[in-house]
Amino acid sequence: MERRFTVFVHPDGDPNTYYQTPRKLTGKYASEGYFFQNIRESRFVTDDPEEAHLFFVPISCHKMRGKGTSYENMTIIVQNYVEGLTRKYPYWNRTLGADHFFVTCHDVGVRAFDGLPYLVKNSIRVVCSPSYNVGYIPHKDVALPQVLQPLLCRLVEMMLKTGRYSDSGLVIAIQR
Repeated sequence: MERRFTVFVHPDGDPNTYYQTPRKLTGKYASEGYFFQNIRESRFVTDDPEEAHLFFVPISCHKMRGKGTSYENMTIIVQNYVEGLTRKYPYWNRTLGADHFFVTCHDVGVRAFDGLPYLVKNSIRVVCSPSYNVGYIPHKDVALPQVLQPLLCRLVEMMLKTGRYSDSGLVIAIQR
């Protein structure tokens, strides 16, 4: 199946808002950035929607929020974009979006998709943290692990080297 599996990335939309790797791949939104970067470079991406098994809706709510877009305006932008896809492409209507997926990280992404209950209900959500009250649907949604923060990386590195970490009276030790 891996040899035949393909994903079509919807090309419409402003590349500066929708389908662009965030300027830095650190912090709590790094998972979203890495996902966008990796799908762009993936061998599974196809230019032919007829041969696609899944369709990626490339919206980066984090990118919009970084430009100062309000939650209300993000909802409108996302709604207009997705409704444009449903009118322009027949692929959405074949399954009511069940073969489409999108990334929604943290409260920013969750709030931006509030105005599209059919998208949340039918499509596959790649959720950076299913622990938020996001209506995570286990049989269709996918959890995307968060990238370790730089401080945690240094902590883990120090613990692996020395077998312990000590800071402000807190001592953490690991057994080898």
